[in-house]
Parts: sequence; C-alpha cells; structure tokens
Amino acid sequence: MLILYGMNKILILGSSGWIAHYLITSLRKHFDDCQFLGSCVSHRPEHDIDIFEADSSQIDIIEKKITSFSPTIVINMTRGPFADGITLNKYLIDSSNKLGFHYNFFSSFNALDANVETEHYEDELANASSEYGQYKASCEKELIKSAQNFSIFRFGATHGWAPNSKSRTELFLEKMLSGESMTVDTGVLQNRLATNHMTDMMAAVLLKKGDGVFHFGAQDGSEEIDFLRNLAESFGHPREQIIEGVNRPCNALMIPDRTIELIGSQYEKSEEETIFAVRHMIRLAQYIL
Repeated sequence: MLILYGMNKILILGSSGWIAHYLITSLRKHFDDCQFLGSCVSHRPEHDIDIFEADSSQIDIIEKKITSFSPTIVINMTRGPFADGITLNKYLIDSSNKLGFHYNFFSSFNALDANVETEHYEDELANASSEYGQYKASCEKELIKSAQNFSIFRFGATHGWAPNSKSRTELFLEKMLSGESMTVDTGVLQNRLATNHMTDMMAAVLLKKGDGVFHFGAQDGSEEIDFLRNLAESFGHPREQIIEGVNRPCNALMIPDRTIELIGSQYEKSEEETIFAVRHMIRLAQYIL
C-alpha cells in the first residue's frame, strides 16, 4: 500500500474533460495540500493548473513529465484511439509498479455491457460486447493481472454542466427549452449521479488510498424515461415533451457497495438529490422555464 507524505502531486491525463473539471474541485476540497499537473489535447481546463499538451499516443512526453513531476497519484481519464489507450495503460502500470505512484483508471459501465440483465457489483469481472466496452475491459484485465497499486472507477450516466462542449444534460435541456418533443426508449435502468456528487465520492476514495474496483452511482435508480421526465419537470418543462419509444431492456445499475463501505454513508445520494443538484447549477439556470 502506497503511503503519501507531505504534498500530494496529482497527474491527471485528460484534464480538460467534463468529469475532470469537477474532479479537480473535489480533490482540492478533500486534500489539504496538493499540486496538479494535467495533460490536454485541443482544449485547456478552466482550472488554473499546470498543463502540458500530449495525447494518449505520446508516451515519450508523458514519461518525461512523470520523471520531472514525480506524482504520487496518476489519474488516467484519456479517451483517444483504443490501441493507443491500451499501450498507455500498460506503460502506466509498469511505471506505477516501478515508481510507486497510485494509478487510477477511469473505466465505465461499458466494461460490463455484455450483461444488461442484472445490476452490477464491484466484484463483477469485465465482460463487454461493445467496441468501447471491450477497450475498457482489456485495460481492466491488464490492471488486475499486473498492477500492484491501482484503482478502477466504473460509472454509468452522470449529469451536469460541462466546459469546452455541451454535456448530454445541457443538450437535453436545450431541446426542452425549444419546445421540441423527444423520444426516449423504455426499459433502460440506471442510478444517476450529479457529476459533482460523483467526483466528491471519487476524491474520497483517492484520499482513502482505495485499491481495486469501485462503482459510483445513486443508492436508488429508475428508468431513463422517468428520470428525464422528472428532470424536465424540475426545470419547468412539461413531462409530455418526452415521448415513450421502443422497449430496450438494459440494466446499467452500478451498485457502489465497496465504495460506500470505504468512504462512509455520508456520500450516499438519491436520484432526487441528483435532480436537485442539476437544477441548481448556475450554468444551467438559462434552461429554467
């Protein structure tokens, strides 16, 4: 187990993404003393942190930054081509084993998407059918086989405002404000978190130096169509704008048992709290009717 002394030096690969935007805030809230270094490609993060440009194929640049920065925590949030991502993941595993930093890989529900019939627990082994899911599953399997000091973060849908591009939440609210109707399939079960709630949980896991697989999701769940109708209504839009589509059964409930056991019940959130948090995000206020 890695023991962190003094300042925590946190390297975030993919620091301009929308989850990274919230995660940096959450880490600053949870860690008394930390220094950040982030990689980006086409956009810079809104946060005032040290930045370098590199994509997931440019391991030579990343290696130089790891050598000079000497991180205690590395968070891999890159997307990019799958082959490059697999190579980068293997490099980070080897570097973590050699240098002793805690390596954190951002996975997703898709690593488990071959199973859409039951809810998902943290001891479920990666098993994917989609191309994206197979990429995430491949990285997870390599971590479990070879890494000594790591965590895997799995999560499904999250809602909130995003920098650099419009989030799915903002695109949905934009459509509601326009008065357009929207067709949503039935049968899709998820337990959604507001993005800031999710990153608070992630920061708490990192503070506890959690090892292994962790799930992030609300303590309850609902069908996609019901959640979106509730979200639309909270912004003052009629539920009738959302029209029932075809039935497409999919169970994407990510049960965070290990996560809550590690960080405490104060991090438990309901989907009602998710909607409340999204409704009160200042940068989404323009969509209130």
